[in-house]
Amino acid sequence: MRKITFLVLFFVLSTILTFSAETWQKLDLTKAGGGTISTDIYNISLDGGKLYVATGDGIWLSPSANGGDFEPFGLQGIIVTHLSLKVAKLAVVNITATDDVTKKCTKIYKLVGANWVITNFNPQSLSTFGSPSASFAQIQDGANNTVIVVPTWGNGIWRSTDGGANFTQYAFSTNAHGDVYKAVTGIWAYGNTLYGTDKTVYNNQYLIKSTDFGATWSNTLAGNYSTPRAFHKRKVGAVDYTYIAGDFENGGIGSLNYSDDDFANWSSSYSVGSDFWYVNRIIGDDNGPLYIACSKTNVMVSNDNGDSFAPLATGIDIIASPPKNYLNDLVKSATKLYVSTRSVNGIYYYNLTASGLNQITEQAKICYPSITSKEIFVNATVGSKISILNLDGKTVKSLVAQTEKTSINVQSLNSAIYIVKTQNLNAKQVVDKFIKK
Repeated sequence: MRKITFLVLFFVLSTILTFSAETWQKLDLTKAGGGTISTDIYNISLDGGKLYVATGDGIWLSPSANGGDFEPFGLQGIIVTHLSLKVAKLAVVNITATDDVTKKCTKIYKLVGANWVITNFNPQSLSTFGSPSASFAQIQDGANNTVIVVPTWGNGIWRSTDGGANFTQYAFSTNAHGDVYKAVTGIWAYGNTLYGTDKTVYNNQYLIKSTDFGATWSNTLAGNYSTPRAFHKRKVGAVDYTYIAGDFENGGIGSLNYSDDDFANWSSSYSVGSDFWYVNRIIGDDNGPLYIACSKTNVMVSNDNGDSFAPLATGIDIIASPPKNYLNDLVKSATKLYVSTRSVNGIYYYNLTASGLNQITEQAKICYPSITSKEIFVNATVGSKISILNLDGKTVKSLVAQTEKTSINVQSLNSAIYIVKTQNLNAKQVVDKFIKK
């Protein structure tokens, strides 16, 4: 069990490692032909260097991904809630249900040539087919077929192996906590594997997994959330990490859970409290910073692989009494982060290049104490700059590596936690931390 007394120290550590003086800026929502796109935004996606925005008035495209040049991409006049732009171009839409005109239902469109064509998902337009709250997925089955997998709230998982002509429902099941594969909030594809978040019962929530393109599923207890809504998978070093989060904090423990052993064991973030609740998105490249969208407060960043989080920057306008999906999507290019808001403030972007965050390419174990605690050893290539910083961000020691294992005398340092940063001749930065006793 982690010691909560380290909470403040690790929160400060994460803040220091951000190295950020940038602020969030509003993206220009102007159309190429004049006017602005709807701020009723549900989803944003990056594909081929272009920014796609799903709104209450169809899909809009910024070819530059910088805004100010938006053009229609189809389904104008229709509420589009989710996009999937891999091999197939797919859009989830909300229309009036036929069985209850006071309710909405979910349909799926597919781009064929220059036209959006409706698929056979929910052919009777029934209200029991609600939108996925987080994500739906497409995956290639190895035989050049695009498999579409759609989660619903209360109506289970639906799957098409023929591009949307036919959909079949996966059977519900039960486990120690209740029904599984029934109220599935999101499904994501990573490589040849599908993962999903399952609202099982109360706060006992499950991660579901399919290794046969959605034909069969397994389930694993993964967290203690009101509703799970966010999932991510990546590598840190040679280790595969899985992350899951949701509406409320994980039983008072932290903002998200993560596993490094294929879900056998889970650890939780140090960052607790309502500022870190309602996590809608988790993103981050291999070996880089990890970002979460806490939908009522801010975008948070972790530079210690999810152990602790801190606000990335200021500049996002949070409305009074924001809904739990106010910050509803978060995507990343090589140079920018984009976060979208519901109904009012549009889209914000954050320059990673100017902030220096994209230069911190790895967090790894590079620092080792000696037996006497009078010195530390740092692994770095010859010519690398090695810096030791205190928790105020002040450099207390700095030198250039003359060998690949550098000895540094730390006897004069006060007892505290310190940050070690190396920067090689290619400007790649690696960070670690050590405790001076």
